[in-house]
Amino acid sequence: MEEETLRKMALEQYLQGKSPQSIYQEMGRSKPWFFKWLERYRAGKAEWYQDLSTAPHSHALETPATMRSLIKNIRIQLEENPYAQVGVSAIKWECQKLGIIPPSDSTINRILRKEGLLQIVWVKISLKISNSPLFMRFL
Repeated sequence: MEEETLRKMALEQYLQGKSPQSIYQEMGRSKPWFFKWLERYRAGKAEWYQDLSTAPHSHALETPATMRSLIKNIRIQLEENPYAQVGVSAIKWECQKLGIIPPSDSTINRILRKEGLLQIVWVKISLKISNSPLFMRFL
C-alpha cells in the first residue's frame, strides 16, 4: 500500500475513535510515525499527508547574483581595452574603486569560469642546450 494512503487511513481510524496505539501497531509503524502525521493533520494544511522536501531552502554560501553580474561586467569592460589587465587583481581593484568589498580570488575565478570568461594561455618553452657539458643556456 502507498505510504500516503496509510497516513490517511491512520488518521481516519483515529478520528473514528480508535486508540493511537492500536492504529500504529496494526499498521506496523512506530509511535513517533503516528504522532508526526497527527501533528501535521492538526496543523490544518490541505496536503498534510505528503512528504516535505528535505532540500535546503537557500544556499548560504552562494555568491549573490548581483555580485556575479558585477564581476562579469567588470571583466567585459576591462577586456574592451586591449592594454588593460583583466585578471583577478584588476577586477578586485575595480570593485574597490566602486566602494564594494570584492570576494576572494578563488570566488572571482570560479565566477569567471562559470561565465566562460577565463582564457587559458599555454606558453610553449623551448630549451636549447649548448654543446658544452658544463653549461646550459636558456633562450
